[in-house]
Amino acid sequence: MQPGRLRNRISFQKKTTEKDELGQTVERWIDVYTLWGVVTDQTGREFNASQTELSITNCTITVRKYKNVLITSEMRACYNGNIYNIKAILTNERQTYLQLPCQKMELS
Repeated sequence: MQPGRLRNRISFQKKTTEKDELGQTVERWIDVYTLWGVVTDQTGREFNASQTELSITNCTITVRKYKNVLITSEMRACYNGNIYNIKAILTNERQTYLQLPCQKMELS
């Protein structure tokens, strides 16, 4: 992978739980890291669920691997207004890049 190909700013978020003013537990996603990377679409499909048309795109996000950055499959990625659910964390042979198989779901 050539470093110049990592041209997109991708934010990685983790889920947190906190209490609101009424004392109820509320889940929020907060930004943890913003890295240069690239999103590559692999496959896609559309289907109907509960009278709603959904579109699922399987894609791979590639980012450079950093020692102080820990990305997990409990996180999600955000890029260009889309949310990507991370399914796995894979590294290349030289341990310099992370490849993140993801799923992007959209309402059609």
